[in-house]
Amino acid sequence: QNPKTSAIVKQLVAEGNAGELQKYFGSRMEFGTAGLRAAMGAGISHMNDLTIIQTTQGFCRYLEKNFSDLKKRGVVIGFDARAHLSSGGSSKRFARLAANIFISQGVPVYLFSDITPTPFVPYTVTHLKLCAGIMVTASHNPKQDNGYKVYWENGAQIISPHDKGISQAIEENQEPWPQAWDDKLIDSSLLLHDPYATVNKDYFKDIQKQCFHRNINKETNLKFVHTSVHGVGHKFVQLAFKAFDLSPPFAVPEQKDPDPEFPTVKYPNPEEGKGVLTLSFALAEKDGAKIILANDPDADRLAVAEKQE
Repeated sequence: QNPKTSAIVKQLVAEGNAGELQKYFGSRMEFGTAGLRAAMGAGISHMNDLTIIQTTQGFCRYLEKNFSDLKKRGVVIGFDARAHLSSGGSSKRFARLAANIFISQGVPVYLFSDITPTPFVPYTVTHLKLCAGIMVTASHNPKQDNGYKVYWENGAQIISPHDKGISQAIEENQEPWPQAWDDKLIDSSLLLHDPYATVNKDYFKDIQKQCFHRNINKETNLKFVHTSVHGVGHKFVQLAFKAFDLSPPFAVPEQKDPDPEFPTVKYPNPEEGKGVLTLSFALAEKDGAKIILANDPDADRLAVAEKQE
């Protein structure tokens, strides 16, 4: 029912392009312990509205089997800033479709109203004692990709045999349920909650338990540069520095705002090293900063570079 992915498929059929159709429909994405990750686009081998609906239907049924109190406790769903114009896919759209599936089955959903770093999802699972969490993100993958990470009630990513159980439940629930496509239904539902404000407050209060040198932090002359590599991290790293009474890090201006095109880097992964940190090095040089911190686009990885004497 997504006009953009539907048009892509109709075009290929009209052209008789069997090779491409085989790529799109030959095999379904594998659901593993890291959830799903693939390019956004048409067909069951890609991340799109339909595959998100199917995946969430399977995950919902699997959780119902494992938690008798699922309808009391609920799940949390977060998303990053990824978007793909040609297929109409985006992390926010996928998160809303996933929320709609759970709500249609009477399960409370804590859906963040805005982009968050991935660690907020497992934190919310344990903090609010929920059954599970979903984060829609492709982390540090290339811009056309997206993903679906799944967390269990302990706040950790799932381990075997849950991946196999969920995978089987997806196979058994491929036909979209009634109203599965209509994500507008969630907006008027009493089962929809927005944990954004509470989690922002509680998370940055909780991390202060790890702050052991507040006085030194207040007085240090050490300067930091931070890059969020066009991802979600900027605002949250600024808040973390504040929670520790450190002066805010200098943000790399070209990379601080979310941008699904990732215009300044080939791969938005801090582990690529120098290529991703070029702009950070230049800013550190200019502002006399000794330490560079770099997050990947969903802010669950951190690279650190230190300038030696």
